[in-house]
Amino acid sequence: MGEMQEERLDYHMWLMGLYVTNAVGVAVSNALNGKKSRAKYLKEPIMRTDKRQQESTPEEDFNKFCAWAVVYNENFKSKNGQGK
Repeated sequence: MGEMQEERLDYHMWLMGLYVTNAVGVAVSNALNGKKSRAKYLKEPIMRTDKRQQESTPEEDFNKFCAWAVVYNENFKSKNGQGK
């Protein structure tokens, strides 16, 4: 197998990991949060979505992740009776 084919295969496997990670995340969220879960599986292929989105900076990505983490932690605390 040539180097270019190996790189393409590696990229496809990486994308597969993104799909699996999303599916597991949705399943876990639904199991933990039940009907309150807002997690949804991808509505369209990642490649199609990526082409439409603008490039984001690492700072924007970090801020989005931090916001998600805060909401997730609050939901987890309230679900487990550790509310304020």
